[in-house]
Amino acid sequence: MLKKSLILAVAVAILVSPLLPRVFADSGSWSNTVASAAWDYDYYRVERLALGDVTGPYDFNGAVFITESAESCDYEESCDMVDMTIFQDGEAFEIADVDERVSSAFWHTAQDGRFIYLVPSDDGEIWGTVYEYDSTTGTSTKLTDIEQDEDDLDFMTFATDGDRVYFGTIHTDEDSGQIESELSLYDYDSTYGRDDFTYTLTAPWQEIADVQDGLALVKFQFSGGFEQLWLVDQTARSMVAIPDTWTQDPGKIVGAHFVSDGSIRYFRNYQLYTYVPQVDITPRIAGGANFTWYDELSDVVQIVDDRMAYIDEEYGLYVSDVDDVSKFGVATDGLFNLDEDAIYFQNSDGEYVGYHFSTREWETLSFLVTDTYEDIRVGIDSDTNVWYQNLTTGHLLSVGYGNEPVVLSDREHAYWMGEDGNIYEVTFSPLLDLARNNVEAFSSYTSDGIYLVADGAMWLIPDQTVYFTWFDSWNDTLEVSQATIDVYLNTYDYKGDLKLAAGIRVKSDVSNKVYVVGSDYKLHWITSETVADEIYGSDWNQGIIEVTSTYLWKYATGDDVSSTDDVRSI
Repeated sequence: MLKKSLILAVAVAILVSPLLPRVFADSGSWSNTVASAAWDYDYYRVERLALGDVTGPYDFNGAVFITESAESCDYEESCDMVDMTIFQDGEAFEIADVDERVSSAFWHTAQDGRFIYLVPSDDGEIWGTVYEYDSTTGTSTKLTDIEQDEDDLDFMTFATDGDRVYFGTIHTDEDSGQIESELSLYDYDSTYGRDDFTYTLTAPWQEIADVQDGLALVKFQFSGGFEQLWLVDQTARSMVAIPDTWTQDPGKIVGAHFVSDGSIRYFRNYQLYTYVPQVDITPRIAGGANFTWYDELSDVVQIVDDRMAYIDEEYGLYVSDVDDVSKFGVATDGLFNLDEDAIYFQNSDGEYVGYHFSTREWETLSFLVTDTYEDIRVGIDSDTNVWYQNLTTGHLLSVGYGNEPVVLSDREHAYWMGEDGNIYEVTFSPLLDLARNNVEAFSSYTSDGIYLVADGAMWLIPDQTVYFTWFDSWNDTLEVSQATIDVYLNTYDYKGDLKLAAGIRVKSDVSNKVYVVGSDYKLHWITSETVADEIYGSDWNQGIIEVTSTYLWKYATGDDVSSTDDVRSI
């Protein structure tokens, strides 16, 4: 049995004062998150963030964030702006007065796979400013201002495609006085300015659902609640309604988007349709059942690249791609997560499962995976336990309680909303990236020697100091006959004396230098208290194994550890 602290640590709760305040967009910098309480564990730290009445966390196109009603709003009920806080690398960056649609999954479907948001303006000169947040650099960059003409009456929405921003407005024609809709675009990476295409559609509302290769997929809403999909070619100055999409209230058109092969997918009155422009005479039913109308749209439809997952009224789970629509079973309570290469859910047998599209293989899991980052997965189970899994080292941790989803901003930080309505942040130790073997201990009835067996190899455990870095108790050793031990020694690859387990802190009794044992079983000097605190937490100086200097002579020395990133390479 593995050392239990590698699987579930014992809590040491400590109250902490708030750190630095969150920053606003005009400061252009990040700050530490604010914690009202924190709990230190062996391999992670949980903090309850000091925030107000927020929603989230959300995870769209590489950005993890929460929102709250904008401080500038006089009346929250009628305000369409939020203050947004982005999390990354354990820090927070607040951007004030963002268009509230930033928390809509369908908004991000239209943003070219990037995290793009709008900060509205009421100065009469621009409708707002378009920004892009890049999670790889942690920076937010202005793309363009959306100019407001004198005859503009209202701004609707925008979408991005490469270096171009498409946006829709309603204006009054200066000659006829007629109210018209208008599609405009900016090419912000060249000298190409604003280009307008006006059409006399008298629709009081329009939404640019998606743009692909200069062709805009636009949903119009007419008086009386009627909806219809149109294709607007801004370059060719042409537009055409997609046949058979005229929809009467309370019917809806939902999730309209382009697929990479040029086809269009959308739900109309809860039924999935597909349409290939200039090929299909009318849209075709794509297959699968109707999606459920009992839950919020954001909970029943997810779109990732060319795939769309949705559930029906009986929680049947379907996934559509370029070629087909397939049913994957029943998602318990309607919970599922569509990832770039997998779909995760709890099936009708109560098992948490994942199906990987590239390998066409199923796997059974300990929890519902709600987010992934490289080789890290997080999620939640039906008992509200929040889980962490490292696919490379095999570490599996239960790190708290809360609601789904649990989201990863990077490989060291995850966020979720607790059952108390607070946002929680967990910081994972880089020690979790050190290799961990599935090991067993054996001893003979007639011999004092204890052996560790793992992956077809065998080591002699030289002393109790080494033993208790791998195991919790002598009861973790299975006693067998000496004949069995001899068979093991003849069968397995015998590698001599076992070393201290990876991740263990050790020091000599004649030196203050503290070392961490790496996956290479060499000693790596932790160069400062600051680095030790980042790796092990505030109680880094507790639990250090002290041995004689001659004891350490059995170990080779490796590279120094000067940052948390260094731990992953030792």
